Amino acid sequence: MRDRVLLVVVALLLLVGPPAFAEEGAWLRLSSSVNYTVGDYGTDKDTTIVYVPFTLGVSPIDRLWLSVTVPFLYQDTQNVVITGGGVASRREQKGKLAKPATSSSQEGLGDVIGRASFVILREDALLPEIEPFVKVKFPTADRDRGLGTGEFDETLGVDVSKNLIGDLYGYLTLAYAFIGDPPGSNLHDSFGWSVGVAYGIVPAVSIFAFLDGATSVAPGQDGPLELRVGGELRLTRVLKLTGSVVRGLSDGSPDWGVSAGLSLRF
Repeated sequence: MRDRVLLVVVALLLLVGPPAFAEEGAWLRLSSSVNYTVGDYGTDKDTTIVYVPFTLGVSPIDRLWLSVTVPFLYQDTQNVVITGGGVASRREQKGKLAKPATSSSQEGLGDVIGRASFVILREDALLPEIEPFVKVKFPTADRDRGLGTGEFDETLGVDVSKNLIGDLYGYLTLAYAFIGDPPGSNLHDSFGWSVGVAYGIVPAVSIFAFLDGATSVAPGQDGPLELRVGGELRLTRVLKLTGSVVRGLSDGSPDWGVSAGLSLRF
């Protein structure tokens, strides 16, 4: 654990070391969404998960973004648990993640997430924008009620974006999550990726499609793979609405899901 925390601290220092101060002062982002998913994740019963994150982000200096996400979580079984690398199925067999004593529907505070990112390369005619990030999942969710693993997870990753042609944009995310093991379990670290495009139909409306995947967190479970499509509507200069649907393509993903959110940026 100490080595992983040291790795995250070193990476964070590398991210925030070189920037210059922005001339226009700090920026602020506020966002929230409702995410509803249903799937069996390779178990014998569907699990409904409602995940409602509230995120505050601030850019104190040019190119640097810091954010904290405080989520509300509801799930109607304890057959699965949310980790920093995706949803892990629980198994009773030795060496796998056991179910908590309570098996009824549970709701409450999820795991708080802190994130820092820094744009090391601005997009130009030939090169994409490159933005490494560090993310830490704090174990604030109640493990005894099945809402979390009770362990820290840390993620190192990079976001890449590029205007391809006209109003068509391409996006790529690569990330490696260090997953904390609860007592008696054997969860795996996870490599995740996301690739997609967005197209601006008119200045206030855009549509997008992403394919998201990762290696499996839980032993014996398929890695998540899902298709996500949706749209974005900019109501004002600072207010934006987003909606999407998800279709799972493996047993490591939900069978389907919907999401709706809003964000403010000042």
